[in-house]
Amino acid sequence: MRLERYPAGGLAAVGGLLMVLSGYSSRGFLYTALGYAQPEVSNLLSGLAENLAVLAITAVELIIAFGGLSVLAGGLVILTDHATTGRVLIYLGGGAGFLGLTVSFGYSVYRLGGIDPVLSYLPYWIGLTMAVVARRLARGA
Repeated sequence: MRLERYPAGGLAAVGGLLMVLSGYSSRGFLYTALGYAQPEVSNLLSGLAENLAVLAITAVELIIAFGGLSVLAGGLVILTDHATTGRVLIYLGGGAGFLGLTVSFGYSVYRLGGIDPVLSYLPYWIGLTMAVVARRLARGA
């Protein structure tokens, strides 16, 4: 294992653990888009191709739904010297990046009715920020 991977993998693992322990989940744009895309697959494909496409969409939705666990797994995968796979898991579990983090935070403020309820999930937001930073660090490692 390369030593450059330790900061990214460790940061992602701790961030994913914080996300899991907070008990909060914020589904991003990709999860919503896949939810809208899945019923439309039958209009475009049929037979085996349709079934495989629906299976793939469902698998990606499941990875996204597990959020913190996906980020934690991504950190552990990075530590095993598979940075690209780890970055994909972090991407799916933790959002696209700082823009995704900002949009998700803003939407949560809107949905929960102010900043106070959102701040009650501070460990989640700290973990998500750590995941986004870890993903960026893994790119350079």
